[in-house]
Amino acid sequence: MKSPSDYAKEARSINQNHSLSKLKIAFLSSYTIEIIKSYVAVELANIGYLSEQYFAPFNQFEQEVYNSDSELYKLKPDFIIIHMRIEDVYPDISTRFIKYNDDELEKIEDSILGRYSDILLEIRKKTKSKIIIFDFADGRIKSDLFYSSELVRSFHVFLQNLNNKLYDLCSKVSSCHVVNYQQIISNFGLSNWGDLKLYYMAKIPFNVNAQIKIAKILSRTINAVVRIPIKCIVLDLDNTLWGGVIGEDGLLGIQLGNNYPGNVFKDFQKTLLGLRDQGILLAIASKNNIKDVVEVFEKNTDCVLKMNDFSAIQVHWDDKAKSIERISQELNIGLDSIVFFDDNPVERLWIQEQLPDVKIIDVPDSPIGYIGSLIDSSYFDSLHTTKEDKDRHAQYKQQVKRSKLYKNSKTIDDFLKNLKMKVNIGHMSNVTINRLEQLINKTNQFNLTSKRYDSIDLEDIVSNDGMVLWVSVKDCYGDNGIVGVAIIKAVLSKKWVLDSFLLSCRIIGRKIETVFLSEIVNIARDCGAQIIKGQYIYSKNNNLVSSFYKNHNFKLSDKDINIWEFNLDNNINRPKYIEVFYDKY
Repeated sequence: MKSPSDYAKEARSINQNHSLSKLKIAFLSSYTIEIIKSYVAVELANIGYLSEQYFAPFNQFEQEVYNSDSELYKLKPDFIIIHMRIEDVYPDISTRFIKYNDDELEKIEDSILGRYSDILLEIRKKTKSKIIIFDFADGRIKSDLFYSSELVRSFHVFLQNLNNKLYDLCSKVSSCHVVNYQQIISNFGLSNWGDLKLYYMAKIPFNVNAQIKIAKILSRTINAVVRIPIKCIVLDLDNTLWGGVIGEDGLLGIQLGNNYPGNVFKDFQKTLLGLRDQGILLAIASKNNIKDVVEVFEKNTDCVLKMNDFSAIQVHWDDKAKSIERISQELNIGLDSIVFFDDNPVERLWIQEQLPDVKIIDVPDSPIGYIGSLIDSSYFDSLHTTKEDKDRHAQYKQQVKRSKLYKNSKTIDDFLKNLKMKVNIGHMSNVTINRLEQLINKTNQFNLTSKRYDSIDLEDIVSNDGMVLWVSVKDCYGDNGIVGVAIIKAVLSKKWVLDSFLLSCRIIGRKIETVFLSEIVNIARDCGAQIIKGQYIYSKNNNLVSSFYKNHNFKLSDKDINIWEFNLDNNINRPKYIEVFYDKY
């Protein structure tokens, strides 16, 4: 583990790295938090960010938030970190909890939540900064507590209820995320967390090791907000999903069961299923005989994973780099969206050399560390799980059925008619905003402008006479969920501006784009508009849509910046075999 001097030395050299993306971070806390500055700087630099940090004086929440000229707003931070410790807000609540009756505790809870609500709303009025809040925890570092007492249990119940309401409050504020501070302390160990002398002398509630831990977790949380998430993990089989080599040890010889070491691999499989449940696709790249592999998945009752849990399977004796490329093509995802997990360091090195965009997990020698290596990689950190994430595996399975229908259809129109598609169009809401933000920031191929917006931007667009629409698609094989977004500006004028128009690659080729655009034209006409104009902005990934406006009878009005216009006296013809449902605006 790095020492504080190691961090200080690294922090001094960070500014010389011009390849890092810049981030501005402001801290509001009820204690002295600037001690973590160099740790945060180094941890963020390790994952690609150069941070400029501002630390407000402790307990100056309102003074910073309500003053438009405060240093907080002068920084124009990308992130505002808020940590209000319960011991600092109500100093005797942890030591004299028993003196408070239920009514008094309810008033304290209301006061804390009301204060947070006012602070968050004021921040959101003044800035688009993303907000990260640490929730409340019992951070007492004295050793005279009897943890089986009713008093201690009651205090923990009070904190849990308070935190639940804090989570609910933050869920109603755009781009506001909560870190589980209690869980951090529990995992780290309360006896290893604090330093009484440091607290009494400098109002710093955690020791050096805990300071570094806070910096690591905070950096990971920031990264999870900023980065595009990983979509797929490609897995080896022998000595990865089970112990031993199936081709040599046979079905009865591999290690997979309820006793050591088979239970280690079984738990690893359960963890992978958990990743699949949150939207990560599972795939196999293994040098093996497919017959032996199928036998394990079908006949070993301790094999938690089944063949159907994998969205792509490459089992043969070919080069694994080729296998991963085929998986990328089959799932229609980029190599930079793939993580590779293989116990063999030679294979990991080979993939790193041949496919540098693929992320490689440094797999430990002992399978006991497999789960930890997944978690520590941070590739699967996620702050929101949408309905589409949960349904992703099923959606890819449905896609296989669509592919079979396509191969058996005489024409494209026959294929599309047989899908029996139903399209629904709606306005952005609190229910859909996270999915729309996700689509806008990860869609590259069918994206006319490649503009990126977060949830704060989207709400700002709507509040400034804009409109954010989504489109979802169902067919005879299942529900694709929300697959497209359109952002329209100047909706109160006669000339609407189609600022963004994008669709998931999953439904490219099904004429959904024509249906969506046709309905936008109808909505605009109903609202009194006369013209819709849009722009195509070239990127290395979106050449697919370079002729989109031309193909839909838009007229080029500004060749220099590729602006196209559509007169609403005209209509956009769309296929009649796709049913459309939408709200009237």
